[in-house]
Amino acid sequence: MFSICFFTGFLIQAQVEDKAQFLLDDLPFTIQDDCLDENFEYDALSVQIPVQDANHIIGLKIALNSEEILLSLDNYRDFDGQDLYQILQKHYAFEREATLYFDFIDSQNSDEVIFYSINVCLTSSEIRKTGNARGSVANGNKKFAKIPIFYATDRKDTRDPDVYERYGGELAGGFNLNYGLCEITIPVLHEVGQIESPAMWKFEFSEDPDKHIVLQKINSLTESAFFNKLSQRVALSRKRKTFMFIHGYNVSFADAAKRTAQIKYDLDFEGEAVLYSWPSQAATSAYTIDENNIRWATANIKNFLEDYITMSGAEEIYLVAHSMGNRGLTDALIDLANEKPELMSKITEIILAAPDIDAAVFRRDIAPQMVSKIKRPITLYVSADDVALEASKALHGRPRAGDAEYGIMLVDGVETIDATGVDSSFLSHSYFAETKSILDDLIDVLRSNIRATLRTALKKVTTAEGTYWKID
Repeated sequence: MFSICFFTGFLIQAQVEDKAQFLLDDLPFTIQDDCLDENFEYDALSVQIPVQDANHIIGLKIALNSEEILLSLDNYRDFDGQDLYQILQKHYAFEREATLYFDFIDSQNSDEVIFYSINVCLTSSEIRKTGNARGSVANGNKKFAKIPIFYATDRKDTRDPDVYERYGGELAGGFNLNYGLCEITIPVLHEVGQIESPAMWKFEFSEDPDKHIVLQKINSLTESAFFNKLSQRVALSRKRKTFMFIHGYNVSFADAAKRTAQIKYDLDFEGEAVLYSWPSQAATSAYTIDENNIRWATANIKNFLEDYITMSGAEEIYLVAHSMGNRGLTDALIDLANEKPELMSKITEIILAAPDIDAAVFRRDIAPQMVSKIKRPITLYVSADDVALEASKALHGRPRAGDAEYGIMLVDGVETIDATGVDSSFLSHSYFAETKSILDDLIDVLRSNIRATLRTALKKVTTAEGTYWKID
């Protein structure tokens, strides 16, 4: 005998003992005349078989329309709902109606005897809108996409249940890193380059995932679980691609996670995005503290880079840094190149956006070492409109590498892109992720690996000091 209750649109059974079943947040549920679509909570999905078979080695095969094998596991316990979601996206499964077959088999039997089977229909939210769906599903009316972002951080873990307070500005201490996977939702009405947030003038006083980019979940992972899951996800991408993003000054963990998700979404990046978040104070007045913290974090960034390069399983690795984050990335890369030069060949491209680095130091010390020791393509974005870098120059008394107002930074082996005039925002400092023309250029770099001389949106400019490219 069992009792029943309704939960998020599905029928929950308190006890099922004679068949395999789905679990949602560890609670059994059945799908009655319903379909799964791209908005379903796949990260909360798991499977379970009857108790009497729980100790057997039971494998799992998942097929699309009973003919296309999507996933084959030696042990059904290794099933991960988010991995299934990534595979379904890769196979464009949400563009049509189909049936998913979950077959639980005897892994030790070459005849692949099927012990249990679950079938469920698959559709898309777009099909639902046209009235051709076979039912409605929990979350089917929501108008946002879920973007998973891997993260590593040397911020202290506060354990606060509020995801926006989970990682603050305190240092984790020593060489300790916190690892995990967070989920960010992006509304389907999202505008390229924007981080949609509540606006007082619109009378918006709280986040709405249908309108705003929202940090929904933070799931901490052990180091081994982090790299195992990352390598599994990377293996699902067609070219085994990944990019790592290091944010700049005055950025919280939550804002950095949102920015990473926005970049991945706007670039339509086919691969996994990884955020490295160092302990910025997320305060305009804390510039000198951030300077000290990025210097402190550099050793941690170097250690993470080594693991990321060797353990992600990626064949294409892109490293992206913004503003003060460039200090950590460039110094860490040079140190790693000195210690492990053989790892540098695994890097596909290095992108330095608006670097808040002393221009003279960058030209004389940093860039030549990166070119000679790393020996990988380097793209540098600069602008004469960057108010934040102008303020940094006033503070330090010297121009910054990303500030083109006092001359374009030209170094042999570095492709410099002048973004002057493309951003009309107040500070004009985050143009690399907020303006469509720059994002289009980044698409050519990160998706197609096209060099500047072949990118049609760039105009070549030749001077006595050298050559650079300008957004046309």
